[in-house]
Amino acid sequence: MTSAQTVQDKDIALELRHITKLYSGTVALDDVSLTVRRGEVHGLIGKNGAGKSTLVGVISGIVTPSSGEILVNGHTFSSLSPISAKHQHISIITQEPQVIEESTVAENFFMPLYAGKQVIDWREMARRASAILEEAGFPLDVSTRMRDLSISERQLLLVIKACYVENADIIIMDEVSASLSQKDQAILYRIIQQLIAQNKTVIFISHHTGELLQVCDRVTVIRDGHNVGSVDRKDLNMKKLASLIVGSTNYDELVMDDLSSMIRDEEVFALKDFTSYGKFQDISLSLRRGEIVGLAGLRGSGRTELFKSIVGIDPHDKGTLLLQGKEKRYASPAAACGDGVLYLAEEREAEGLVPIASIKKNITISILPKLSRWGIIQKNTEDQCADALIRTLDIKAVSRNQEISQLSGGNKQKVLVAKIMAHTPLVCLLDEPTRGVDIEAKESILDTINRELRKESCVLISSPGVEDLIKICDRILILYEGRIIDQFYRGQFSEQAIYRAMQGEIIHHTDEVSKL
Repeated sequence: MTSAQTVQDKDIALELRHITKLYSGTVALDDVSLTVRRGEVHGLIGKNGAGKSTLVGVISGIVTPSSGEILVNGHTFSSLSPISAKHQHISIITQEPQVIEESTVAENFFMPLYAGKQVIDWREMARRASAILEEAGFPLDVSTRMRDLSISERQLLLVIKACYVENADIIIMDEVSASLSQKDQAILYRIIQQLIAQNKTVIFISHHTGELLQVCDRVTVIRDGHNVGSVDRKDLNMKKLASLIVGSTNYDELVMDDLSSMIRDEEVFALKDFTSYGKFQDISLSLRRGEIVGLAGLRGSGRTELFKSIVGIDPHDKGTLLLQGKEKRYASPAAACGDGVLYLAEEREAEGLVPIASIKKNITISILPKLSRWGIIQKNTEDQCADALIRTLDIKAVSRNQEISQLSGGNKQKVLVAKIMAHTPLVCLLDEPTRGVDIEAKESILDTINRELRKESCVLISSPGVEDLIKICDRILILYEGRIIDQFYRGQFSEQAIYRAMQGEIIHHTDEVSKL
């Protein structure tokens, strides 16, 4: 008997039946069925790439399923559009606040309801917005422009808009708590309880197992495009939930060749008590030449913020950065690059590529002085450099002169790794280098990092999936709420244990972390 059969129809807010979604032969969702009850907080969790975003896209009308049925309030659909989802009183709040920065809080609340009207009662709009904020327990001047608010405040305002202005019956909260301050999280949880008291439904997506166990009535786990279980909160704990999320993984199948023999005794890079208040605190770590160290942490743990402070994009408040024993402080990524500290940004399309330039120029643009003689670029040398890296990374292209914008996402990412390799850096800071690429490109990138980058460099790498870190790292550090709380050596790697540690559970009760 399915979960749908055990619940009376009148108690069902949303039901998915045998939903499948194919992307160019890739199965994103495979025969997923799911029942969400009226008046419950239904949690949704899974590893990156498990299919959560696709499933949420199907419910909100952003993604059209290849097959299956969607039942909302007794009405059956083969698919929804964003407009028809709105008509069925479904609202989604995404993890990145989508607001009109130049408009006020009140205007953002009621956009697009007032768009196209010839006469707008601005005073009444402000009065209604103030009343809504008062009801939500979030006092704020409604004439404030969104650009002047924090990310946390913007996100909470979008939650309030969905719940009080759009008056949705089914509210999808897609990792909305990740960017909220502790104070705003408390307001969010209170709003959720108000919604449930009104018999509305919340689908709550989070990577934090502790949060799901605190907030949700039931939790559904998505793994490899399948629903592996919808379980009542009373029957769950953090260990069981982590087991459902990760599944049974064969470590030997995950790990690439162990090349730790290439690690030398020379300490190349170190941080001592490195701190940026409110982002990360007292980070101490050390990397030797030839060593690959993973940085594992959930969204909001401080991974990207740490990388940006190291290379001078963002300031840090205290602490020491040592490069080959010498204290450094960088004012910009260019200054860090000059010392051989290279950073692959998380937003690589915006921060790392020149779309109208060729593959060759994107690879060599930052090392042209090395390829020049008397100020003249040596074309043959430049061509040879680009060709060698295109071969090493197996970049699929017509020629070195092909425009970068014509490449697939995976091959663009390979070009960025090639750009870093062209420098022969001392230190590589790689922020999610395999995010958003296909399996073949991912394996190629990880193999290149493992075999080529470690030859002369040390690598600090983050990843959206623990599996990538397990494949190539010699050690994995756990970053939780801005602090390194644990570390795993290659012989200790366990996807389930690392995932639990990322939730704040300390696995190794030793003083090893303090000796990083």
